[in-house]
Amino acid sequence: MTAAAWSTHALERRWRLRRGLAIVIASLAVAGVGSSALSLALFTDTDTSTWSFSTGTIDIESNPAVLTSVSGMMPGGSNTQALTIQNAGTASLRYAMSTTATNTLGTSLQLEVRTQGTNCTTFDGTVVLAATTLNGAAIGSPTQGAQTGDRTLAGGASEVLCFRVSLPLTAGNTLQGATSDATFTFDAEQTANNP
Repeated sequence: MTAAAWSTHALERRWRLRRGLAIVIASLAVAGVGSSALSLALFTDTDTSTWSFSTGTIDIESNPAVLTSVSGMMPGGSNTQALTIQNAGTASLRYAMSTTATNTLGTSLQLEVRTQGTNCTTFDGTVVLAATTLNGAAIGSPTQGAQTGDRTLAGGASEVLCFRVSLPLTAGNTLQGATSDATFTFDAEQTANNP
């Protein structure tokens, strides 16, 4: 075989090889498009589920916000008033009360708290707080978790407490004309997951 014939034969072989590769590549491309078209024709379906969340609320309220002022107290005298404690939230709560009373009179007055019973005037309910000094008087404890004396209220529930303040017969002349302001603070916390 001559060099010219050999060269022509080699060129022809390369051309056939290239043509064969082109046919294979084209066939693969057609097969790929065909399989894509096939997958697009399949039946499909999708579905979803939803889940909503909301949190409960803890909201303690005392009513009235300002109790009726008491004037002209004398040794041996007392005054009783009703205070409604309400859980305006949606979740069960536990609450405690602490008291701050000003001046010497605040440390001389005595406070006793009972449940409503018949009514606050008869003061015949269950003792919630035995007679103690007004300044520093407490029901339960605002420390987190259940404490002795803490009270509970379900969501939306309320209770009436009767507060009786008295001036002992032993009050001396130094208290004539004395004044005091008392603030009752109610601290509430959730009961759920809070032993």
